[in-house]
Amino acid sequence: MQDDIIGALTQEIKEEIIENYFYARRSIEEQIKHVHELAEHTAKLEDECCDCLSCIYKALTEPEFVDEFTHTLGLKNPPYEERPGRDADEHVNLRSIKVRGLTQRAKFRRLLLEAYRSLYTWTSQYRKAYENLQGECKAVNHNLKKFENDYDLLTLLRFLKDMDVDFIEKKHWLGDNFTPEEMASIESSLSLKPIHMEQFRLNPPLSLPEPKKIQRQLSALAECVYSRCTDRIKKLIQQGPAGDILL
Repeated sequence: MQDDIIGALTQEIKEEIIENYFYARRSIEEQIKHVHELAEHTAKLEDECCDCLSCIYKALTEPEFVDEFTHTLGLKNPPYEERPGRDADEHVNLRSIKVRGLTQRAKFRRLLLEAYRSLYTWTSQYRKAYENLQGECKAVNHNLKKFENDYDLLTLLRFLKDMDVDFIEKKHWLGDNFTPEEMASIESSLSLKPIHMEQFRLNPPLSLPEPKKIQRQLSALAECVYSRCTDRIKKLIQQGPAGDILL
């Protein structure tokens, strides 16, 4: 009778320990899943920034104009220039920019200005998402560290294995003859890994000047590009039914 009571109490303790462990673990796993979803969203915003720049580079036509554009932004090198991505022609946001002007030159100038405003907008959104992702990673890693402190998995496994009772979970979760090396292998396979920003391969967001602050420089650059590459610009752009220019 006494053995039955002890066995029942031990079984109850075992079940509670396992239940508490897996409840806490599922909570951490959901947080990790959420971070990966945020990372996917952030990566899409970075792709938008990359596509915006690809379209601007295409409009500038020449490397020297790209370098001048980069210098105007206060950057050392053209951002995302070497990054493979979708073809700029597939980018809807810049292709659908509609500008009007009395001449093709004026329309091209306004097009470049609007393209930069689009880049600035996407970059601002990307920065917010990037910083939010950084904060979420820190929060999850903090919670993960607390989880590991509360549930030392190797100690927990040994404790449950050493309980002198035959119960279903022991057969199911641990078996009867695990060596210390096998126990350590189980701990390694069940351990949750910290999250690092580097694993998402995201570039730090660009620090860009506000469109109004460089409007004059961009206008001058557009004038220079159009004067030097008039025929190429005319081939590059399309004119809509209302006289709008579509890139």
